[in-house]
Amino acid sequence: MRMQIANIILFLLLSIFLQAQTNRALVVAIGNYPEESGWDSIHAANDCKLVVPMLKSNGYKENNIQLLLDGKATKKRIVKEFQNLAAKTRPEDYIYIHLSGHGQQMFDDNGDEPDGLDEAFIPYDARFRYEPGRYEGENHLRDDELGKLIDSIRCHAGKTGNVTVVIDACHSGTGTRNPEEDEYIRGTSYVFTHPGYKSQPLNPEKFQLSINRGKGLSPLTVFGACQPDEINYEYKTANPKTFYGRLTWFFCNLIMENANPITIDSFYFRLKEKMSTSFEKKNRKQTPYFESTDSKNAFIIGRIYGHTK
Repeated sequence: MRMQIANIILFLLLSIFLQAQTNRALVVAIGNYPEESGWDSIHAANDCKLVVPMLKSNGYKENNIQLLLDGKATKKRIVKEFQNLAAKTRPEDYIYIHLSGHGQQMFDDNGDEPDGLDEAFIPYDARFRYEPGRYEGENHLRDDELGKLIDSIRCHAGKTGNVTVVIDACHSGTGTRNPEEDEYIRGTSYVFTHPGYKSQPLNPEKFQLSINRGKGLSPLTVFGACQPDEINYEYKTANPKTFYGRLTWFFCNLIMENANPITIDSFYFRLKEKMSTSFEKKNRKQTPYFESTDSKNAFIIGRIYGHTK
């Protein structure tokens, strides 16, 4: 009888332990923007073909992976899904967020940027140009707003949780296809701003995402497609010819290759090495952006994000 009671207690404790930590993901991919938006098409939807299998093979159940593609990825819907994710997140949960699409710099609306410009991810209903009275940037997802949404999730995940963010977009380049080179670029050097707005030139050496290192928040690791003065080129496979986000392609493949524990620092070093040698043309350069609150201790175990005790 005592043995049976002990087994029941052990079973209940194990059940509680196994339910304590959940892998959750939000994947946003926008490639087919409305024609009237001014944004050219890219191949962000293809990124999902890499990201979702990578997540599933690493303990993320399909019902815990939220996908927002093209028309569903409006500014309002993206914000709502971030809020839903925060509401579901519990202490010890591992959270993965992936954003694929265009990026753009825009006028700073609260004076917290030294160069007078915010960086923004471009939802489906965001327009390329400032149009007084018609569109003034309300559907751009600014870095400030994105940071607050991520911090809310980190607050729910707590110190024992973990949040990883991958952003396959940038704010450099033409934001269009180069027909002669058969290349697609994610992002634009065109600054979204109203007439007469003055900004300071961006200093790449001082550029960094504003990561909150406050107490009680989960560790956070952010990967970006390139440095602020570089262009985010899509990656093209040969046979069959298919385009993917360059960061997404190498990030997902590198995760799948690493079955053994690896520090985030080591992982980034390998990622940077693979991306820097991936171009056929010598005049191309793309260095992934990286920042982490726990890069020395954080590691990937069996291709699952975690951190040391």
